[in-house]
Amino acid sequence: MTLFGITSIITFFTSIGFGLVVFSSNRESKLNKSWLTLSIFIAFWSIFLYGVVSSSNQESAIFWQYFLDITAIFIPVLYLNFIFEFLNIKNNILKIGSFLFTIFLSIFSFSEHFKIGVIRVFDLYWVNPGKYYFIFPLFFTVIIIISLVYLIKAYLNTGKDPIFHGQVRNQLLAGLIGFSGGITNFFPQLFNIYPFGNYFIILYVFFVSYAVLKYKFFDTKVISTQLFSGAITLIFLFNLLKPVESTTDWFLNFFIFISILIFVTLLNRSMYKEIESKRKIEQLAEDLKYANDQLQKMDKQKSEFINLASHQLRGPVASLKGYSSMILEGSYGKISKKVEDVVGRISQSSNALALIIDDFLNLSRIERGKIEFNFAEGNFKEVTESAVEELKQKAKDKKLKMTFTVKKGNYVLSLDAEKIRQIVSNLIDNSIKYTPKGSVDIKLSENAGKILLKVSDTGIGIPKDGIDKLFKKFSRLENASEENVQGTGLGLYLAKEVMNAHDGRVWVESEGQNKGSSFFVEMKAVERRKEKREDKKEFTVAEK
Repeated sequence: MTLFGITSIITFFTSIGFGLVVFSSNRESKLNKSWLTLSIFIAFWSIFLYGVVSSSNQESAIFWQYFLDITAIFIPVLYLNFIFEFLNIKNNILKIGSFLFTIFLSIFSFSEHFKIGVIRVFDLYWVNPGKYYFIFPLFFTVIIIISLVYLIKAYLNTGKDPIFHGQVRNQLLAGLIGFSGGITNFFPQLFNIYPFGNYFIILYVFFVSYAVLKYKFFDTKVISTQLFSGAITLIFLFNLLKPVESTTDWFLNFFIFISILIFVTLLNRSMYKEIESKRKIEQLAEDLKYANDQLQKMDKQKSEFINLASHQLRGPVASLKGYSSMILEGSYGKISKKVEDVVGRISQSSNALALIIDDFLNLSRIERGKIEFNFAEGNFKEVTESAVEELKQKAKDKKLKMTFTVKKGNYVLSLDAEKIRQIVSNLIDNSIKYTPKGSVDIKLSENAGKILLKVSDTGIGIPKDGIDKLFKKFSRLENASEENVQGTGLGLYLAKEVMNAHDGRVWVESEGQNKGSSFFVEMKAVERRKEKREDKKEFTVAEK
């Protein structure tokens, strides 16, 4: 086999291979379909050229030459159609006109005015041109030049889009290299010059495929599979083309070749599906990452806004609390019962608002990773007493019986007093809010170095399937929303976070809806000598 024949075989496989690769990347694309069609014609042109140059007699050579001429005549118009699809150009007159002339030229190629037969040139069979054969190379050259002119115009006008600009550059480079080489196939019959540029067609196929795909997914696995499938197909094709002793042997070789071709096709199809799935997964991962980044940015902005707004509200609310407390205590003189009731409601509302503001402030600090704990030795009993004292008026207004019991024990521990007080206040406030009638009982005890706070109520209770949801951010149960619309769903979430920082824990127990609930806080006391006396305090704030 000559070098010319070998390059023809290689061109066949590269054209088919790259054509299928591009088409498989997007089977719905008109661009990819047009490239596959062009690739198929180039591939069969190559195999028919191999048939001509490897023929041992004129009869065989002229047989292959008829097929070679037809495929060669269609290549320029198919290339023009591909370029129009690539550049999104609508020029139906040129497309239809060139296609009709291609049909005419294909029919004319069987005439003796087109070719007389084949002759030996450079020890190879080549077409013997007829009187009007020159029309074909002229048509071929004109259509290719028109296509390249469109590419040059696009290249000069696409500088603002670097990706498409690069694709056009690759297309232009491919066209100049490939067709400059392809045109040299007219040289033997017209100028008696060897067709040295035929080898460039392989580069053309590669450059065009690269321009369409940009080969983002053409990894080592793809290349190795293509090389394997191409090599095994080439081996069996050579086996099919070599002389055989009988027709039976040829049909056997043909059957084996077709079987191998089917196997290679299925192998490549499986590989392309895997690549496509991988590409989709990677795209989904990129989209998910982008969406996650955007959510994180929005969440950060939300936290910063909450932090700013809460800080701005904290000052006025603190003033309301302070002045209303001073008025109720008589710091500004004696007030009437009516004024006392109004100021009491102001004080109660400002206390509730202060708790909400503190919740949002702590939430924003946790989310931004900027929450700080000021640990110091303190007394849990005193913190709890302060919270009870602040909320007893609220229980009284709802006509609830509230009791506070402290058993003997050591209640000294390391804590952030402000944040622990906020947790205790939230738990007691929740029990008051979600108890329409009945009682709220607060019990404080210490056993074996563990401090336990229990806040029980006879309120709306918690459904069994709702307990696990309570300690999640912004989580509110349906029955809680119906009873009180002012809750934020943050108190228990923050309680859990603060308890984790104190190596403590918080949990809830309930027999079910409308059966009340009990909230527990457990922390470790600081080891010290036993108390000499029992400290027990019990009182009733209000009775129904």
